[in-house]
Amino acid sequence: MEKREKMKCYECGGEMVADILKTKFPKGSLPIRGYKCASCGYELIPFEEAERVQHQAEVLGLFGEVNPLQRKITKCGNNLVIYIPKQIERQLGLEKGTPINLWLREDEICIKPR
Repeated sequence: MEKREKMKCYECGGEMVADILKTKFPKGSLPIRGYKCASCGYELIPFEEAERVQHQAEVLGLFGEVNPLQRKITKCGNNLVIYIPKQIERQLGLEKGTPINLWLREDEICIKPR
């Protein structure tokens, strides 16, 4: 059986031990497998694990809004109206009559085409 060489800390040269670390995002945090120096606390995350957690954070919406567009609410009759920009319309394939789901998440209004 092959013996693994112990990982050394880049900061202090101490021994790195496997640990569950916590990654923070603008809208929450996730656990991630990595290594922590027993001496100085330096943390190291393997590239593949970082990619996995990044994908998971994207799916869960933990990055928050990316390049949000600003719009003003207008009024049409008794209803409030928000105009959807052409680039979003094209990207999602929206057109007049497209059914949507609309819901509140804490203080956010969420819209998703069905």
